[in-house]
Amino acid sequence: MLRSYTIFIFFISISSLLIATECQSKQLTVLYAAELPLINNPPYGSYANLASLVAQTRETQQPNLFLFGGGSLAPSMLSSFDRGAHIIDILNTIEPDAMGVAKREFSYFEDELSLRAYEAAFPLVLSNVTDPLTKRELEGTWQDIILERGDVRVGILTVIASGSSEEYLMQRLLINSPYDTIVSRATALRERGAELVILMISDELPFINKLLNDASVDLVLRNDPYYEEPVARDEKPLPNYVIVTTESAAASVSIQWPDGKPENAQFKVATLPLSDFPKDPEIAEQVATYDNRITALLSEQVARLTTEMDTSRAAVRTRENGFGNLVSDALREASHTDVALINGGAIRGERSYREGHLLTRKDITSELPFRNHIRVLKVAGADLKSALENGVSRVEDASGRFPHVSGMQFKVQLSAAPGNRVKDLMINGASMEPDRIYSLATSDYLAIGGDGYESLKRGTEVPFSQQVTPLIADIVISVLRRQSELSATAQGRVTFVNGRDS
Repeated sequence: MLRSYTIFIFFISISSLLIATECQSKQLTVLYAAELPLINNPPYGSYANLASLVAQTRETQQPNLFLFGGGSLAPSMLSSFDRGAHIIDILNTIEPDAMGVAKREFSYFEDELSLRAYEAAFPLVLSNVTDPLTKRELEGTWQDIILERGDVRVGILTVIASGSSEEYLMQRLLINSPYDTIVSRATALRERGAELVILMISDELPFINKLLNDASVDLVLRNDPYYEEPVARDEKPLPNYVIVTTESAAASVSIQWPDGKPENAQFKVATLPLSDFPKDPEIAEQVATYDNRITALLSEQVARLTTEMDTSRAAVRTRENGFGNLVSDALREASHTDVALINGGAIRGERSYREGHLLTRKDITSELPFRNHIRVLKVAGADLKSALENGVSRVEDASGRFPHVSGMQFKVQLSAAPGNRVKDLMINGASMEPDRIYSLATSDYLAIGGDGYESLKRGTEVPFSQQVTPLIADIVISVLRRQSELSATAQGRVTFVNGRDS
């Protein structure tokens, strides 16, 4: 009897120990998705599928957070009309716990983003900008926030890269040092009781592994379908640096850590393609309503393609492109200028069109979703060449500044240093004269220095011929509509030397 009693006590002790150990650990599931500018994106999943995944996570994984990483208020056809309000409307139904502000959210400048923040029923977080007008965060947004799930308190930070103001031409915001901001705000969040700190980013930042190694933050979330893992071992992302590299996918991150010791947390990450989940009926109905509105508006046929046409990211950002030629030619024709210039980043359709395709107003608006207006400038030849040098300075990175031109022809020597790559620049068949003044048609975005086109700011604006300056997309539609058939081909306007194919 004594021996049996001893064994019983032993089992009781082990059971108590297991219960105590379980009580001393904490867990959290974080669902993360970002960069979904299209509300309906077959065959990839989108918001209706995301809503089902969020509902499933909330039902089966407790405690949990759904964090939306932004990058979605533009570009799309609908956002060109409502500046991303429809995205906020749909997200209000799905109810994320917080949304990170990415650089794309500035496509329509600060004041529009403030309006979207006030429309949102969830916090928009952006940690490293200051509005000089108020000396505070952008109105309507949060610089950080603590979310509570049971006994788990989670601090949320979001930063954008310092160069974002050059790409998206913020009109007044100051971008503070991302690294310094993260360190100082993460410290403050922990002092306010945050046990975990989660950082959302939309650009590659070189110090992320250092932040994680130093335990400044506990988890970093990023979406980048074009991400290439570095070769160097010490540069490879740590397990708690989660990068979603699949288009239209979410990441589910399961975290478990000893109570009071988040630095000892274990992370289990799963990438979940949204198309694997059914469509939520309520969100699907919202999406259909928006789709029907835009389809009725944009179904007008423009012209038939007599060639194939490629508007993929690489096609418009690394070489001369048929559609880029059509756009720049349309600007030049409408404005009667010597030359025209548009940046590859303005073209966002990322589609392949077959020969014989009937281009519609919807196609053109999809390709040119930003509501850029035409701008006519008088510029010196030297400044025009500087603009082209900027345009080809980052070809290797597939930067959106790559130039598509009309009335110009030049060579690019990639072996030369940026700033000295443009060779044999011809304007309408004659060599460019540095001191000569040329008329240029471009976008309002480039005219005020967007994408690094600083030299165009030295130009003198010429009023456009129409009383109301039209959108570039509308100009392209108007010009192309006068042609029943279109050929979208490269014509030797931009050629590469030193072994690179043209």
